[in-house]
Amino acid sequence: MAKEKFELVFMGGGAMLNAITNRLRRAPTTPREEVGAAMHALGRTFEEQRAVLERPAQAAAGEELAAISSALCAAAPNREVVDAHLDAFERLVTGAEELPEAVGRLREAVAAWLD
Repeated sequence: MAKEKFELVFMGGGAMLNAITNRLRRAPTTPREEVGAAMHALGRTFEEQRAVLERPAQAAAGEELAAISSALCAAAPNREVVDAHLDAFERLVTGAEELPEAVGRLREAVAAWLD
């Protein structure tokens, strides 16, 4: 009896993880989801490229990334504030190859969302 219950729980857990995984991997459908996906990609790319940057730029870029996230999560995001933080972040990460491209994708998503 216990073996059957374990198998049932195990299969149910696997089905739940499969559903969550598929939900998280689906393409964004709204401009707000597009911004979230682009922000997530920017954060992931920053973490991957962090070692390429000089140590002071790493810390400052991390702070700018947090400021971008905070500005986007505001009740009424201000496009000028977000753009200013994106500009500052982009200046700090010019040494990394993939980061300017990720910043551009986020900038496009923000423009589509807030315009």
